Amino acid sequence: MAFLDKVPILKKIVDMGYAILFVVVISALVGLILAFPVKLLWNYVFGNYLTINWFQAWALNVLTGILLGQRNSSK
Repeated sequence: MAFLDKVPILKKIVDMGYAILFVVVISALVGLILAFPVKLLWNYVFGNYLTINWFQAWALNVLTGILLGQRNSSK
């Protein structure tokens, strides 16, 4: 990528894009790993009546994070 060495602002943009992509991928992986205990607990509580898979447990984690997330209201 010799062209990026000649245009420093483009190199910074590409590096920032890689950093953002890295953070998004790591966040998704951690979220899926943390969804496993939610899946186990949900399937234990509701048994064979209502079972969910990993992605549904991950979506449940995201939804509860949005609805019940920490609110900072310092005045």
